[in-house]
Amino acid sequence: MLTSSLRPRDPLAALPFQLGDEFVAGLRDAVELSAPALFVDLARWAHSLVTHRESPASVEAALQSLFDSLGTLLPLSNAPRARAIVEAARDAIAQRSDPAPECAIDVASPHGAVAGRLLNLLLEGDEQRASRELLCCVAKGTTQAELYDEIVTPLLHETGRLWEHNAIGISEEHAITAAIERFMAHIAELQAVRPFREFAVVTASLGSSAHEVGARMLADTFALGGWHATYLGGNIPPEDLLDYVDRVSVDVLALSATLARDVIPVRNFIAALLDRPVAPLVLVGGRAFALDPTLWQRIGADGYAATPSLAVALANELVHQTA
Repeated sequence: MLTSSLRPRDPLAALPFQLGDEFVAGLRDAVELSAPALFVDLARWAHSLVTHRESPASVEAALQSLFDSLGTLLPLSNAPRARAIVEAARDAIAQRSDPAPECAIDVASPHGAVAGRLLNLLLEGDEQRASRELLCCVAKGTTQAELYDEIVTPLLHETGRLWEHNAIGISEEHAITAAIERFMAHIAELQAVRPFREFAVVTASLGSSAHEVGARMLADTFALGGWHATYLGGNIPPEDLLDYVDRVSVDVLALSATLARDVIPVRNFIAALLDRPVAPLVLVGGRAFALDPTLWQRIGADGYAATPSLAVALANELVHQTA
């Protein structure tokens, strides 16, 4: 958690969940990465968060305060880019008449209907019935790619949306995420894994990111595809991962990033890999890279994939090109 350095009466300080500090750090990172879409997305999300909590705080006032303070927050040379990014965020909020996005689950589709039932059961606290529902899908032939891409991922996105809209609390959001991780571990044990090939992958999230489910899904999908897959979890210090890569044989590193502050350590890690005589391929994924389609190239990654199954397909292609 960030330690706030904002003045108590600053509109930035009035934002809940220390979003004011996130705004300052997010703007600095967006300028550094030349990725305005990441800050605009943060502002939109914050506006929705505040709106649905009927908070007296104002994202518009916070952005104005940020705009007025740029001279003290950033080097003078970065001020023009920062102003343009803040203006883009203000315009995006002003043009958004309905701050509530649609449900992340398409309940009209067969797998979406399953995701909807699972979410309702988990919100009721009935994890056992939810587990049976998911196992029935597997027994009926639902593939792991379908399970993760069309059931688990929309369910998690909808859980996040419900928290954003103040429909559920943090405890419920954490309980659902923990239950999904237990389901994934159980289902992974039931899957018929292909004989291991010579390729090895490591999945992780760097820096301050605590989002681990995506990296876990990725490791499971690689393992099902015949890779030696190691899942390291979230909040991995980049320097520690560098040491790890030096000690073990790794063909591909798959790293995820949600916010701009998560991208910075990924970029720095990739730059540090250039000093190694032999370095693994680096694939990236996560919301940050989905928002800015060329960001993965600008930070020096070898590829980007939107889903675990696409990541495995891309990794297979790249390792054969370099073999």
